[in-house]
Amino acid sequence: MAGEKRLTAIFCRLNAASETIKLMNPMNFIGNGKAVTAKHFRIRHGAIDRDTALAIPAILALKLQNSGVDVNFYSPWNRGHAGDYDLPELFNWIDSICKAK
Repeated sequence: MAGEKRLTAIFCRLNAASETIKLMNPMNFIGNGKAVTAKHFRIRHGAIDRDTALAIPAILALKLQNSGVDVNFYSPWNRGHAGDYDLPELFNWIDSICKAK
C-alpha cells in the first residue's frame, strides 16, 4: 500500500508539472476559442539573440497571423536579447493602435 501512495504522489507531481508546462505555452491557447487573444502583437527578436532561437518568435508570429491577429514582427540585425533599443518606434506603434480607435 505504501508503494501505491508513493506512485500516486509521483504521478500527481508529474501531472502538475505537465499542466504547468502546458499553461506556459501560448501555442496551446491561440485560436482555440477558450482564451481571449490580444488583437495586436509587437514581437522583436534580436538576430544575435543567444537565449531564444529565432524560430520560436517566428512560429508564434505565424500562428497569431493565421488566427487573424495583427502582428508586427521584426528581427533587428546585430541585436541580442535586450530589448529597449527602439522605444520611439514602440511608442509610435502603440499610438497608431490607440489613435485608430
